[in-house]
Amino acid sequence: MTLTPSSPMSYQVTPNFTYGELCNGGEEARRFTNQGQCEIATEICEYLEKLRDRFGPIQITSGHRPPAINSAVGGASQSEHLYHSGDGAVDIYPIAGDGYEMEKFIDNDWPYSVGYGMSYRGFVHLGIRAGRPRVRWDY
Repeated sequence: MTLTPSSPMSYQVTPNFTYGELCNGGEEARRFTNQGQCEIATEICEYLEKLRDRFGPIQITSGHRPPAINSAVGGASQSEHLYHSGDGAVDIYPIAGDGYEMEKFIDNDWPYSVGYGMSYRGFVHLGIRAGRPRVRWDY
């Protein structure tokens, strides 16, 4: 079975991450609307498992943000959190591990987009942009 937009929020995308975690604790307004979003989310969760193995439990502070929610929280108009056109993202931090070490590891290991937010916001942005370029920025 694979993640679909209609999967229950309790659906385990990977052994340690649920659909609900990608939707801000299971907010129905953040539910995915197409299978492409689910595929990107699954790829991200598979990488989160790798991070969890290395840094311990991971907290997702922001995942999918549909346009109205993204606008309400002041997100960028082309945010990867919109999960549109091949994009997807999560903001994360290790619950008990070293966030700076995790950020450095992701920078060296994740081939797509990374927003360095540990110093300024207390999380790392891990994303995929359409076309899958390597992108790095500071918050």
